[in-house]
Amino acid sequence: MRIPYRYKLALAATSLSLLTGGAFAQSPTAFSLGDIAKPMTPAATAITTDDSNLRRIGATRNALFFNGESTSREYAFYALPAEIAGSTKLVLSLQTSISTAPESSAMRVFVNDQDVGTIKLTAGDPYRAELKVPNGLIQPGYNAVSILVDQKHRVDCTIDATYELWTQVDPEHSGFVFGGKSAAGGTSIPDLIALGGINDGRTPIHGRISPGASTTEYNRIMAVIQSLAIAGNFDRPAVTIGEAQSGDPGIDVVVGTRNALASTLGADRAAALKDGISVLSDDGTQRKMLVITGQAAPDVDNAVEEFQRLSQQQQNDGTPQGLRALANTKGRPLAPNSVVPLQNLGFIAQPFTGRLYKESVNFSMPSDFYPGDYGSLVMHLSARYAANLARGAELILRANGETVADITLGASRNGLIEDQRLPIPLSKLRPGENIIEFEARLPTPADAVCDPLAGANEDRSRLSILGSSFLEVPSFARVGRYPDIAALVSGASLAAGHAAEATSVYVPDLNSPALDAAGSFLAKMAYSSGRVMPVDLMTSVPDAGQRQIMAFAPFGRLPAEIQTQAGLDLSATPAGLTNGLLSSRRGQAAASMSFGDPASGQETTAADTPTQLDKVLAPVTELASTAKSFAGSTLSQLHPALGSAGETRAENYQPKDNTALLIAQKEMPSGGVWTVVASPSDASLTATVDAVMERSTWTRLNGSLQSFSTSGQVMDQVSPRDIALFQTQPVSIGNIRLIIAGWLSNHVMEYTLAQLGAAIMLGASTFLMLKLGRRK
Repeated sequence: MRIPYRYKLALAATSLSLLTGGAFAQSPTAFSLGDIAKPMTPAATAITTDDSNLRRIGATRNALFFNGESTSREYAFYALPAEIAGSTKLVLSLQTSISTAPESSAMRVFVNDQDVGTIKLTAGDPYRAELKVPNGLIQPGYNAVSILVDQKHRVDCTIDATYELWTQVDPEHSGFVFGGKSAAGGTSIPDLIALGGINDGRTPIHGRISPGASTTEYNRIMAVIQSLAIAGNFDRPAVTIGEAQSGDPGIDVVVGTRNALASTLGADRAAALKDGISVLSDDGTQRKMLVITGQAAPDVDNAVEEFQRLSQQQQNDGTPQGLRALANTKGRPLAPNSVVPLQNLGFIAQPFTGRLYKESVNFSMPSDFYPGDYGSLVMHLSARYAANLARGAELILRANGETVADITLGASRNGLIEDQRLPIPLSKLRPGENIIEFEARLPTPADAVCDPLAGANEDRSRLSILGSSFLEVPSFARVGRYPDIAALVSGASLAAGHAAEATSVYVPDLNSPALDAAGSFLAKMAYSSGRVMPVDLMTSVPDAGQRQIMAFAPFGRLPAEIQTQAGLDLSATPAGLTNGLLSSRRGQAAASMSFGDPASGQETTAADTPTQLDKVLAPVTELASTAKSFAGSTLSQLHPALGSAGETRAENYQPKDNTALLIAQKEMPSGGVWTVVASPSDASLTATVDAVMERSTWTRLNGSLQSFSTSGQVMDQVSPRDIALFQTQPVSIGNIRLIIAGWLSNHVMEYTLAQLGAAIMLGASTFLMLKLGRRK
């Protein structure tokens, strides 16, 4: 198979760069926007509807919502070489709440860290502002646009009133207008990347496939769509699979032999294609087509593998600021034993003059990161704050929504926080993306006597978190585990020692909404993890002995066999889930731990030939298991409602009436894990899967079962009682020690009983030694 040289270059220049996480820690592209002078305010006009030449920023409506007194966001956008030859302007369509004071509220906009304008925020109807971008500022590839919003209240000086301040940027009518040559007819991989996020932050991707296609053809389409999501950095892939799609902007994916493509594209068009990878453009539309073809099936498979390989290569196409924004979009990977300045994580250091400060940074942990209370990520905080703050002033640090530190900012302090160490327990983190939030309540005595005009003219900082603040990353355990939804979506293998094994994706009767949901979910997983998951689509009920299963279906179409294997009972109707019970597997006598050798592809357990890691862990698990079994049998005799070691026996879980989506995992006796993504109806399945892919929800996927509302909010969560571990890293004493410490910290009962058993054995041995010594 031969791939045109220009496509190799294009793919190599546009594939993901985030897999090399350690290099980012020393990135020189950290920045502070606080000292840049403000230019003159641009003119605002009424909104127009002609957006035919608009290149949208590629962010969702939620990502372009600015609430509170001071908010900052950074976005990566892609520019083609032909587009930047002429003049460029940035168009923003926005609306501000009526509580916002226009005389003291403004939005500052930066492109590649250069200030391009300040927009005065005017409450009332939506309006449009245009900012001229200097020539040469935007470069081919990824660039960054940063938006800083400062808002003051009209009449209220209380902290609660700050929640009434907001500005919404409309993603459908905001973006860049390039004066260069239009790329409507572009036929390269970068032309596909430029279509990212064109529909409210979503990237429409349609897998074109003929009726009656084989599962092999579906598997190829799924693999290419995942690779495309990686190459294009598509955060919100909106995937559909079926016959021809409409002419709306988006990307079509066609994969198959030349004979198969003749029925899909037409004989003449298929005959004009070259073997390998091609990009076509529909005349007069912004719709592109990615075509991968060959003379025979092996040729097509080779081309699919080549596209997958190239999509995962490192790329450096763009400005340093654009690559920084791209990395921070899904979280810069943290390496063990490293020091990472907050500015390298996208933190913008600037003085804050308001009453309620909120800011956040994100980062990624490896998919085999093992959370537990065996260590801490340390925030080294340096900050300055006003000396006259009122009682109740405080600075709160949260990790993934949980408070981990609280600092009082009162008169007893000197107004300076210098390198204060704030531990963030590793148990508060998760595989994949994590978010650290700062929140500071900064009232002053003058707020009690509210003078909005005085507050509007106040330019003295109440808080300034300094750019010298940084994160100290400790060594952490690296081991695979399941069930764990967070590990799954961040790229972990579903089964020990079977990373290359294809995952069976069950879609009953190739139900179209379920198939679309599966395509979107898998593409999002590929974007998050940076790797393609091999899939084997199946329509028949999977065998109970299969190791890796992902099932997508409405409740009514999910067979009873799968519900039983996954510990679910979804017999309720979509109209009401009152009678629908989820059977959640509870713990057994001891935690199940298994390890595999990735090189051999064979799984081993404690009963099989042990690995070096098993031999080290065996005494710990054996002691904990013996003590727990003894305590469990004693407690069960005292009270029949108690199971082993005081754990409650299995109980049915009943979802709430308004549950719109369930994601559940369960470990299989044969090894591996089954994952079920189910919803009451076809419509809610696709809609709620799309809502779950919103970053604010995707970063909260965790545990062995979660239920969601129609808006994607987590309604309930079940943590697994039994977790299987498997080897992912070369055996080392340091990693084994951390795994043991993490396992004991996550199994408090076993740890306590093991300590009790060790104390009894120590006491008995000491007594015998002393007694026998006196006799001698």
